[in-house]
Amino acid sequence: MKPHPILLMALITTTPACDEKEKPKADGSGSAAASAPAVPQVAPNGKLIAHKMFDDKFQEMGNMPLPDNWVLNNGKAAMSGPGNVNVYMLPLKTFMYSNDPMMQEWSRRSGNKMRFFNSIDAVIQEDLVPVAQRDGAKLVKQYDVPQVAAANKGFSDLLYKVGPMRQLFLARVTEWTDKKGNPYMIVMHLNATDMGNMVNWNYYCHALDAPPERYEESKKVVLNALSNTHYNPEYVQAYNQNEMARERSSWAAHNQRMQANKSAFEAQQRAFHEKNDAINAQIAANYADRDAASDRNHHRFLNYIKDEETVRSPESGKRHQVQTGAREYWMNGNGQYVPSNDPNYDPNRDPALNGQRWHKTTIED
Repeated sequence: MKPHPILLMALITTTPACDEKEKPKADGSGSAAASAPAVPQVAPNGKLIAHKMFDDKFQEMGNMPLPDNWVLNNGKAAMSGPGNVNVYMLPLKTFMYSNDPMMQEWSRRSGNKMRFFNSIDAVIQEDLVPVAQRDGAKLVKQYDVPQVAAANKGFSDLLYKVGPMRQLFLARVTEWTDKKGNPYMIVMHLNATDMGNMVNWNYYCHALDAPPERYEESKKVVLNALSNTHYNPEYVQAYNQNEMARERSSWAAHNQRMQANKSAFEAQQRAFHEKNDAINAQIAANYADRDAASDRNHHRFLNYIKDEETVRSPESGKRHQVQTGAREYWMNGNGQYVPSNDPNYDPNRDPALNGQRWHKTTIED
C-alpha cells in the first residue's frame, strides 16, 4: 500500500485474517513509498526442545515442545518462530445453559445470556464464519484434532474437582484464506461440562499467522506443541491443595447459611457458584491468561494483520485506526490524519495543510 497525505479512519473488524508481512513507510509529504528491499533468507526451524511455560506469578506450569529458535510469550504473541511466524491466543468465551427455572432466573438477574450448546460445527458457523466473511476471508477446510483434545482432557483429569462431572473435550482445526489468498489457521478448543441441572461450556482459539512459504511447516509445529504439552506435577499439586482447602471453607460457610435459611434456591445458587468457579479456575491454571491481556493480544493481532495502528485523538479522546509505518500521526477534528516520520514536521506549518488545526495523536500499544 502507498501512503497518502490524508487518509480517512479505517473501520476495525473482529476476526483474524492474514495480510502482507512487509509494512509500508509513511511520511508527512505524501510521496509514494520506496520499493521494499529483498526479503532476507530465514533460518529453518531448529531442534525440538522443551520450552518452559510460566504463569503470571512466574511459577513454572509445564513445558511445550517447540523448535529451539521459537519463543513463548514474546509480549505480542503466544508463540513466535523465525520468518515472521506468530501464534496468537484469542480470548476465552464462556457460556451456560439450563432448563432449570431457578437457573434461568439467576441468569436473567445477573445479566448473563444463556446459550444452548449444539455442536462445535454450529459454533464455528455462528461465531467465526460471519466475521471472517465480512473481512473477505473464506473457510477452506476444517477437521478434528483428537490429539489436541486428548491433551486438554489429560490436563483437566489431573485437577481436583468439586464433584462428579461429565465433560466433553473437542479440538477443531479451521483453515482459511484471506482476501489476498494467504492462508491462516485457527484452532478452536471447546470444553462442555454437564452439571446435571445446567451445562457450562467455553472455547478459546489459537490463531496461526505465517507467510505462505512457512505456513505448512509452522502448522505442524503448532499442532505438535498443543498435542504434547506437559504440566508440572508440583504446580498441579499446589492447585489441587488450594482447591480442596477452598472447598472445605466453602462448604463450612454453606452449612452455616443452610442452617439459617433452608431455601432451595439459595442452595442451588451456591452450588452453581462453587462449580462454575472450579471450571474457571481450571482454565486459569491451564493458561494463566487474563481477559484483559487476551483482548490486548487480539487487538494487536488485528492491527498487525491489517497494517494498522491505534491512535487516540487529544481533542476528543476517541480512538482511531490509521495506516502503520509512521512514527507520528497528526489528526484534525474530522478524523483525517497526516502520517510523518520527521520529528520536526508540523502540518500546522505546512502551506498545503495549514488551513485547519492539526493535533499530534498518541499511539497506543
